[in-house]
Amino acid sequence: MSILWEEEGAKKVFVSGGGSLFVATLAYLAMDNDLVQHWVFNFLGIHLVILALVLVMSQYTGYRLTELKRFKPLVGEK
Repeated sequence: MSILWEEEGAKKVFVSGGGSLFVATLAYLAMDNDLVQHWVFNFLGIHLVILALVLVMSQYTGYRLTELKRFKPLVGEK
């Protein structure tokens, strides 16, 4: 935030910080929901479904599924 403050100004910092706080609040409310807790703790496979949705939305910061195809020529044949 301090770097953003220096480069973009106070308004951008408050917009970014407010957005992060809003998303964190929504995540907390979702995880505090009894129905969500029931599904997550009793049906462990739901974590894989959530991971698949994150990968499909391409918001995952690691390798995306499309990256596997992109870097396949680098692997080589064995």
